[in-house]
Amino acid sequence: MSFFKQILSRIGIGTATVETTFYNEAFIPGEPVTGVVNITGGSVAQEIDAIYLTIKSTYEDEIDVEVTEDEDGKAVNVTRVAEIVSHQLSQPFTLAPEEVLSFDLDFILPLDTPATMGKTTSWVETGLDIKMSLDPGDRDDIKVSLHPMAAQVIESAKALGFRINEVTCEPAPLAMDMRVPFVQEFELKPDRGTFKNRLEEIELIFKPFPDTLQVFMEVDRKAKGLFGHLSEMMGTDETMVHFLVRAEDLPRLTEKLNDIIEQYCMD
Repeated sequence: MSFFKQILSRIGIGTATVETTFYNEAFIPGEPVTGVVNITGGSVAQEIDAIYLTIKSTYEDEIDVEVTEDEDGKAVNVTRVAEIVSHQLSQPFTLAPEEVLSFDLDFILPLDTPATMGKTTSWVETGLDIKMSLDPGDRDDIKVSLHPMAAQVIESAKALGFRINEVTCEPAPLAMDMRVPFVQEFELKPDRGTFKNRLEEIELIFKPFPDTLQVFMEVDRKAKGLFGHLSEMMGTDETMVHFLVRAEDLPRLTEKLNDIIEQYCMD
């Protein structure tokens, strides 16, 4: 190999390419992701340290920005990127010129992968780790469904007359002890049913486990009269409750959710 080709290889010209193909029709937290990663050699042989695959998602954060020395700072929303999971698909190997290699994908999508709703986006990055070279890679956006148990909680809320108003991913409170640095929050408002004139909204956050789902729910009551408005101003019109959903709860989940909300929805 000539010195010129070595230099071209090190700056990323004529190097290997990587392409990822998924067999999944849907990406569901807790279920397998299958596919294949195809690597095609470039014009020169290259030492590949590793093939890696990473799933990433976005979430919104709020930071304080100083406007001027004479003015107070203001809050600005920024989009951050979090790593959901990363897999190394190979050990170091030599890729010959124009050689084609395939690596199978077969892993479980993490339970806490956020659903692709609202502003949240998720994608897979597949790349080659090559020393002293621009690492070639492939990015594939994916649409992730809501965790199956969480989806049933949402459906139960809809059966009670709630509708999804907003879905956001925000920094996780430390007390929730989340694996990833954010939580996905579902804001639902009642537009029919028994809670229509009694609640402003409920907000739901889900923390899934292999066999159960922990639900954090904030019940925001409607303010009524002078004391109601005072409670609203003081932030005491909201109640946080958390409960578990198990497989045996699913047949009567709507009734269970109704009973829990009713406890914190005083007329």
